[in-house]
Amino acid sequence: MTLLFLAPLIWVAAAVPWVILYGTLGRRHRRAALAAGVVCTLWFTWFLVTWLGMPDSYPTPLCPGNVPPWWPSFLPA
Repeated sequence: MTLLFLAPLIWVAAAVPWVILYGTLGRRHRRAALAAGVVCTLWFTWFLVTWLGMPDSYPTPLCPGNVPPWWPSFLPA
């Protein structure tokens, strides 16, 4: 329900970097603007999934520190 409520704000927050990158880099370096936009979008998606997707009431006895035992250590959680 939280994501449904925040969907318009999330869309705007994801679109703003694309507009800024197109305005600054896109006119001269389209590929650089596209690459930077993809990186920004992937980071933003990762941030939202880890911030909104992990409830605070996750069962601690099963997953100490709210990190499952199978989660790779090189990926932040």
